[in-house]
Amino acid sequence: MYANSCTTVRVLPMKEEVAKVNVSVLVCVKNAQKYIGACLSSILSQTYANFEIVVIEEFDSNDRTRTIIENFKDRRIRYFRNEKWLGISKSRNLSVKYAQGEYIFFTDGDCVVSPDWIEQGVTFLDEEDCIGVEGKSYDVSQEYKPTFSDHSYDEREYGEFMTSNIAYKKSVVKWVGGFDERYSFHEDRDLALRIQRFGKIEFNPNMKVFVQQETLTPKALIRKSESLRNQVFLFKRFGQRNHMIWRIVEPWSLAKILFPPLLLISLSFHTFKTSDDFRLVPFKYINLVCSRLKLWRESAKERVFLI
Repeated sequence: MYANSCTTVRVLPMKEEVAKVNVSVLVCVKNAQKYIGACLSSILSQTYANFEIVVIEEFDSNDRTRTIIENFKDRRIRYFRNEKWLGISKSRNLSVKYAQGEYIFFTDGDCVVSPDWIEQGVTFLDEEDCIGVEGKSYDVSQEYKPTFSDHSYDEREYGEFMTSNIAYKKSVVKWVGGFDERYSFHEDRDLALRIQRFGKIEFNPNMKVFVQQETLTPKALIRKSESLRNQVFLFKRFGQRNHMIWRIVEPWSLAKILFPPLLLISLSFHTFKTSDDFRLVPFKYINLVCSRLKLWRESAKERVFLI
C-alpha cells in the first residue's frame, strides 16, 4: 500500500517546472555518495529525452548524497528526503506516488545504466504486448569476476525482477497497490508476481545496467540475513519455492550451519584477493545462523511451515 502522508518527505525547490514527461526513473538511496554521481550521469545521458528522475533519500542517510545531487543543477532531477525512517518498500511507494510519467523505470543508486536504457525499455512497452520489461544486469561489467567481499548477485537473468533494472506501466503498479511494505528484501519480486496476474513482463537483454563495485562490510553482510525472512511472504502468497527443496529454504545454507566444514569447502569456489575478502569469512557463518533464525521466527508468526 502507498504511504499516505506527503509530510513524510521534503522536496527541494526547483527553479522551473518540469514539462510533462513520458518516463519517470525512480531511485531510492541511502548513503550513496560513492555511487550516485555516476548513476545520475548515466541516466541524464540517455538517448531518450522525455523523462524525469525522482530520487528518494532515506532519513538516516548521513553522507554527501544530497550535496552531490544538488550539484547537478538539472531540472529533470526531483529530490525528496524522508523526514522519518520508512524503509525501502515505503520509499519505493513514495517514488511511484511522485512519478509523473506514464512509464516508471526502476534502478538503484549504485547502478550505471546503458546509454539507450530508457529507449530500449520504452520500445518494448510501446510495441510488445506487455505491461513490464526487465533488463539484463551485470556486476561492474560484462567481463568482471567478483571476489568474495564484492556485493554481487549470482543470478541476473530473466525472472529475478530486481528493481535495479525493470520498468512498468505506472497504471498497473498503482492497480496492484504498489510494493508490499512488509518486505525489507524481495519487495520487487513480490510486486512483479502480482503484476504478472494482469499481463506479461518481457525480457530485453539490451536494456543493460551495470552495478558499481561495492565491498561488502561485516555489518552489511549481517544485515543481509534479513533477506531469508522475506521468503516466507513469497511462499505464503505465491507458493514460491525458489531455492527450496520440499519446505527447506536454501538447503545448502542449512547444511553449512549443521556441518561448518561445508562452509570452508564452499569458500574454495570464491575468489580471494584482498584483505576485505578474508576479513569477511568469520561473519559468513553468523550471517547463515541469523538468516535461519529470522526465517523460523517469521514462519511461526505467519503460521507457515518452512525449515
